Amino acid sequence: MKLFNTASGKKETFTSDSESLGLYICGPTVYSDTHLGHAKSYVSFDILKRWLGYHDYNVNHIQNFTDVSDETAIGASKSGIDELIFTRKYEKEFLDKMKLLSNLPATKYTRASDFVEQIARETKKLLDKGEAYQTDEGIFLQIEQEEHGKLLRVDLESSLAQGTKEVDSGPKKSPHDTLLWGPPMNGGNNWKFEGLPEGRPGWHLECTLMSSSELDLPIDIHWGGIDLIYPHHETEMIIAEKMGLGNYCDFWMHNGLMEDAEGKLSKSRGERITLEEVFKDCPPAALRFYLLNHHYREFTPYSPEGLLEACQEGERLGINAVDCMIVEPTNPNDDEEMALLVSKFEAALNDDLDTPKALDVLRELDVIAGEKLKNKGDLAPISGMYSLFQCVLGVFS
Repeated sequence: MKLFNTASGKKETFTSDSESLGLYICGPTVYSDTHLGHAKSYVSFDILKRWLGYHDYNVNHIQNFTDVSDETAIGASKSGIDELIFTRKYEKEFLDKMKLLSNLPATKYTRASDFVEQIARETKKLLDKGEAYQTDEGIFLQIEQEEHGKLLRVDLESSLAQGTKEVDSGPKKSPHDTLLWGPPMNGGNNWKFEGLPEGRPGWHLECTLMSSSELDLPIDIHWGGIDLIYPHHETEMIIAEKMGLGNYCDFWMHNGLMEDAEGKLSKSRGERITLEEVFKDCPPAALRFYLLNHHYREFTPYSPEGLLEACQEGERLGINAVDCMIVEPTNPNDDEEMALLVSKFEAALNDDLDTPKALDVLRELDVIAGEKLKNKGDLAPISGMYSLFQCVLGVFS
């Protein structure tokens, strides 16, 4: 199969000598309701996971919850409850929505709060090595400008509208330096360890430690939204190097974002649409079908009208699917007509998870199924083909 590697900027053949693959996907910061952007990212990743399973890989899927952040502390403060109680509500809400979308669960979920002691220990090591420095606003890792760019594949200085030398870096020595250990926050949980001031962990180090602690390095595939490439994922890599972890990850994959007619659906603009809102007007299966109609790397347009159309088509395609799947399935490759569809289906997903082309195969299957049902033909291989779609795309679940 070929997958797009962000680090190289091109599709590459993905192979592994190991039957067990380590996959890490950046999970949500749990301070608000699950939204359309989450659906886009995690349905996309779910297809990758299912497709690797189809190729007989045993996938060790690690996904984190960022339950220690500025947002979680502020949310807890406003709610008047402990930060780690506040975040559990949104963890559960996220997992419930992912189940409704038919996403397979992770092998293991990790929480940033469970790694605070390790984060503190690594921060102290970097401080003692002279890689980090302490200010009144926290402890920062020193990062040279030229250390960035491995995922962006650009010279950072020349790509910015305003040169970094002109940027006020505040308490940091350089705009590129990143927070390892921040100051205490009202409403949030704060920790005190020997050799460090009372405070809280920084975001980038959280992910580096959670992934490297749970998976063998290099990570086989690291996934996230395209908005995480810089600075989050690039900084993860830099931190791993400075920790002496060696090659951190072989393959980086990123999905496009949800957008409206005017661009990204932004929470800062109050436009992130929650899944609770979406599911009032359409079932989760329809949203999944809508998302699969767009390639994972696309910026996916959102409109209620488009979602309604996907809902209607999904329901129509489901009629023949249900009627055929009551029949015990046989291997579709044993039937000449179905084997051709299997070949097209595999070619689509082996080409960087091209779900729109895979759904074109489903539309072909629907026509054939309709004819077989009408003429009382053999439905067993067709049932087997529908089972393939159910297994790999998570439709008709």
